[in-house]
Amino acid sequence: MSKEFYIYGKHVIVETLRTKPESLKRLYIKETGKQAAYDEIRILAKRAGVLVSSASEKQITGWVGDVNHQGILGLSKPFDYENLGNFLETINEDSPLQTVLILDHIMDVANIGAIIRSAAAMSIDAIIVAELHQAPITSAVFKTSAGTVGRIPIIQIGNINQCVETLKKKKFWVVGLSSHDEKGEALELWNYKFDSHAAIVIGNEGAGVREKTLEHCDTLLRIPMTNDVESLNASVTAGIVCYEVMKQRKEMK
Repeated sequence: MSKEFYIYGKHVIVETLRTKPESLKRLYIKETGKQAAYDEIRILAKRAGVLVSSASEKQITGWVGDVNHQGILGLSKPFDYENLGNFLETINEDSPLQTVLILDHIMDVANIGAIIRSAAAMSIDAIIVAELHQAPITSAVFKTSAGTVGRIPIIQIGNINQCVETLKKKKFWVVGLSSHDEKGEALELWNYKFDSHAAIVIGNEGAGVREKTLEHCDTLLRIPMTNDVESLNASVTAGIVCYEVMKQRKEMK
């Protein structure tokens, strides 16, 4: 079960107050320094009904450690993941094409945050993560996402392969990113047309997408690379794919 945690930094706090203020229990602002720097935060907090308290530098450091907190902390409630069934109920025959990312056991919180930021920036409709063997949404994820966690639904499921089959029943075409294509089965990303609902599986930092999950995918894709580079960071891979989806979808309009 997830627990309460602190988020920090002016930009992260402002973004959270704008997009998901109900997730915050209380804000703490450093009692010394230029208080005018926090005027916008105080206004947004008052509008959202979030309590603001003062705290000493020693207290803040005790809560979050030696990080660049910029004198502002937010005590966040346990992260409230979305439900897959509720998300799918919003999709019907008249819905625009939907795209979701499925993160296959990604453990690096920096990768999670960067993926969330790219997905939110490029109009991905949701991110799906597993309950187990997956980095949770934490203060580090909020920081690396630049606070964009509240700009995209993050859905938690029990089993990725079962989730894939559920998405197929909703007419999603499931695409797996293959970093090791020994059999030559994967299409180059640029040669694939995202002309249906799409679920894109991004593998973890070491092994990529698990073999069993690849077997459940309808299509395998790879990002062509040069100079004998074999693979990319998970968040870089996700960013490239998200951009290609956004580009193609805009060209379809």
